[in-house]
Amino acid sequence: MLVFSFHILISFMVLGITLVPAQIVEVKRSALKNIVGITGISGIFLVGTGIFIGIGESLHAYLYITFILQLIIICLFFLNYRHFKKVGYSKFINISSMILVIISYLTYVYYIIGSFWYY
Repeated sequence: MLVFSFHILISFMVLGITLVPAQIVEVKRSALKNIVGITGISGIFLVGTGIFIGIGESLHAYLYITFILQLIIICLFFLNYRHFKKVGYSKFINISSMILVIISYLTYVYYIIGSFWYY
């Protein structure tokens, strides 16, 4: 039961992380808006795939590592969001938000591969 709850928590964290940049990132060119949209859609597909294939039967270190890294990323997004509310549009916020999404994706892929590997 604990493994299942960790799995669901991690999946919803990644889903939230992929949808937050749509609120934070403000771009003036439509090509960058498309990139933000594509990252959101790819995050939804990635989480759907992870929910489908990425569950194990026992707790392993990769689960804790993924959970802690996703928590850190969420905290950094919270700081980005507070900075965005205070300052407004900033290239730094856009770039750091997209980098955090990419790190979250890589961490989640590591989680899926780890659950496949140790299953």
